[in-house]
Amino acid sequence: MAIVRVLEILEATGGGTARHVVDLCEGLAQRGVEVHLAYSPLRMDFIMREGIERLKEAGVRLLELPMRRAPHPSDLWALWRLWQYLKDKGPFHLVHGHSSKGGGIARLLGYTGVKVVYTPNAFVTKSPTLSAVERWVYAWVERALAHKTDVLIAVSQDEAKEAVRLGFHPERIYLIPNSVHLGPTSRPVEKGEELRKKMDIPVDALVIGFVGRFAPQKNPLLLIRAFALVQKKYPDATLVMVGKGPFEDLLREEVKRLGLEGKVYWPGAIDGRMAMRMFDVFVLPSDYEGFPYVLLEAMAEGLPVVSTRVGGSEDAILDGENGFIVPVGDPEAMAEALGRLLSDENLRRRFGRKSLERVQAFDVDKMVEATLEVYRALVGGRWREGEQG
Repeated sequence: MAIVRVLEILEATGGGTARHVVDLCEGLAQRGVEVHLAYSPLRMDFIMREGIERLKEAGVRLLELPMRRAPHPSDLWALWRLWQYLKDKGPFHLVHGHSSKGGGIARLLGYTGVKVVYTPNAFVTKSPTLSAVERWVYAWVERALAHKTDVLIAVSQDEAKEAVRLGFHPERIYLIPNSVHLGPTSRPVEKGEELRKKMDIPVDALVIGFVGRFAPQKNPLLLIRAFALVQKKYPDATLVMVGKGPFEDLLREEVKRLGLEGKVYWPGAIDGRMAMRMFDVFVLPSDYEGFPYVLLEAMAEGLPVVSTRVGGSEDAILDGENGFIVPVGDPEAMAEALGRLLSDENLRRRFGRKSLERVQAFDVDKMVEATLEVYRALVGGRWREGEQG
């Protein structure tokens, strides 16, 4: 068939969603797809800034288009600008919207007749912090736009189930997990001695590590409180908090209140994958997720992992084999799981080897090829039933 021409739309230009879209667009372009990406600069982080340079080299056509995270009157201007872009640069075979804002705009563009693909990258309806009214409103919006979604790509089994609950037809849901670049960098656990020396962390310390935004969804406060419990039994344990975000002052205050100063390190927003090389255990304390990249990156670095029971955790972690899954919002359960790993070096090594083995199923090339298969089937009128979890 003719070359597939696709317009990708992304407002959430940071963190795992940015990484996902950059990897996808680059991989599609390398496979002969004509890729156009409309992205917002308003929340752009270093992942997206570096990714834009990769996309330029891959031949992706870029459109910088300011979009706000929350609903805003400027959304009408962004919608009109993209409608004009479809007319001027088209015809396009399909539009692919990512996360809530990108997905919403893409599906409104579906009224022009173009096929629409939607990747939620974590339904906000899963957030435990929403009020009953907010949850109803977000669910109503998703249900209202479901009929303009030709294909929904879920990145985890949990996200696929939530899509069905929100009214998306099971036959229009396709499960394509998030994936990471593996290659020669994947290797057994190392101490990362040079990184520890730079941060004045004892080389023989037991390091628990977090990588992510200091924001409500990631619930880093839960990890701080679990670490306080761990410290009572394992005084040599150290916590490294990699990232930045609106919760940072609150987290630092909690560390001081709990008497953990000198045991918690704050390297800032450094390269997370590199930072993981000084960890002994990786922890994800989130309240909800689509499928967090950091879990896969930690596994690719040969780490045992502890995660709350969120989207993607049960896809990536075999509980009791390469990590432990604990209830959301339970510091005692998280502390117990961390203690089991800190107390047993052989267990950490065994879990780390299993992480390396298991992560091989989550390679970027597999994700890109599966997405391209969906595009071709949709464009060619050969749609088949998706793999719904």
